[in-house]
Amino acid sequence: MKVLDLDMDYFMNEIANTPFACKERLDEEYYGNSVWDEKEVRQFLEQNLGLSQSRKIPGRIVSDHNEALFFWEELINNKKLSDPFDVVHVDSHADLGLGGAAWSFLQKSFLTLPVDSRRKIREYKFCDRVEKINMGDYLLWAVAYKMVSSIVYCANPHGDKDDYVLDTLKDFHEECIWDKPVKNYIQLKYNEIMDMPKLYSSDEYKKKYLEGAIKDPEVELLIIPTIDDVRFAGDFDYAVMAQSPNYTPASADFIIDIFKEYIEEI
Repeated sequence: MKVLDLDMDYFMNEIANTPFACKERLDEEYYGNSVWDEKEVRQFLEQNLGLSQSRKIPGRIVSDHNEALFFWEELINNKKLSDPFDVVHVDSHADLGLGGAAWSFLQKSFLTLPVDSRRKIREYKFCDRVEKINMGDYLLWAVAYKMVSSIVYCANPHGDKDDYVLDTLKDFHEECIWDKPVKNYIQLKYNEIMDMPKLYSSDEYKKKYLEGAIKDPEVELLIIPTIDDVRFAGDFDYAVMAQSPNYTPASADFIIDIFKEYIEEI
């Protein structure tokens, strides 16, 4: 099965990149003029994603993007969505844990747990704080929950496009991103007797770490860095759009009303 995972901030030419960019909404004076107009939004939904008002997809509008994970869990629990499933992630951010500590927590003893036990864990301790699944790491949690079989990351062409954690990639190997689709692989791993390699660690140390590590299944990560290369036929089983109020100005909210025309809200 395949789900569309869309963030409203994709439809902007100016991107807020700091974690939890602001407490409420982005500044209209700076960000308001960067929002796509209605014609551009509809063209992308219909011509790039293949959505149709006459063939609506069951879906939901959420506020913060981590609510997409909870929506998928609800569908799985109600036996409407079978996992692992493919995710088409259309967003200005990868939401794979960069800037946080979840990637480190998930690559420790967490990986020794069976799936049912993993999915009961929603938080972890970091620097004497309790951290919960958030809008910047929920997709990595979905990978760690073994919900996801592949990810297509349709990255905002005005963004970084490589905003994931190198340590989560298979063999610590990265194919660099330019202006064409690039395929990497996420593979969570944990070595009980060795520390995770550092940036300056030798190739020999990395090799030994990998040889003795517990490894989760590979998850393909296809990164599409341009709008023109986003080409889908609308064959999604479910769709979700996040408003992401911390990363969008209020003037962008008309996009939610447009998206509602293409889904059957559930």
